[in-house]
Amino acid sequence: MKAEGPLPHATRSLLPDAVARQIQSKILDGTLRAGDRLPPERELAQQLGVNRSSVREALKKLEQLRLVAIQQGSGIRVQSPDEASFDLVGAMLFPSGRPNLTRIADLLELREILFGGSMRLALERASGGEIEEVVGQLHRAADPDLPDEDFVQALSGLQHALACISGNRILVMLSNSLGRFTSQAGFRSANTLVALDRRLLVSLARRLAVAMEARDVERAQGFLMDILRRVTRATLKGLDPPIATA
Repeated sequence: MKAEGPLPHATRSLLPDAVARQIQSKILDGTLRAGDRLPPERELAQQLGVNRSSVREALKKLEQLRLVAIQQGSGIRVQSPDEASFDLVGAMLFPSGRPNLTRIADLLELREILFGGSMRLALERASGGEIEEVVGQLHRAADPDLPDEDFVQALSGLQHALACISGNRILVMLSNSLGRFTSQAGFRSANTLVALDRRLLVSLARRLAVAMEARDVERAQGFLMDILRRVTRATLKGLDPPIATA
């Protein structure tokens, strides 16, 4: 199956990374679909106005991201983004500079699941000093004199703090990735709406601090999940266009 129409023309100065991004964006926005066959390297090079070596290197990058499959004798076929590397999440959130609302909602849902569950590991494994440090962070977030922007950042930093004291290094890596994704421009503007629910979030943060000090897993998980859900709702409402929430 051939792709629908030629890929957009590019200047000869484009590097392989830029060529890969052009093809990648066409896959992520659905212009190129799973099963589509890309033109041969020589034809792609002509369409994009670059040399074959740049196209070859770009295709290797896309293959590493599992966006294309390159098979001798079968050509280059597009693979489903659902099979792609986790490294592509950032690009999937804002393809072509516009928010993909469904994928953003998916990411925030994943954040709730991961970091709601991380509380049990944190309270079971963390030392008293580590718990005290996170509790101190919660009290700082609850400071009524804290500027709104700092308040939002304090809440955002909570997920990473919990990941660190959980003792699970993979969770820390995922936390770092989620932090990078949610630092993009669309998220930064949307997250300011979190401050509109600040009074209730401050109350929940204080209750969470008390539950963590007591190492009460069930109550701490409940308060954390409530905070995460409210932050998610505020974030989704702040996107353009907003995502409806229940």
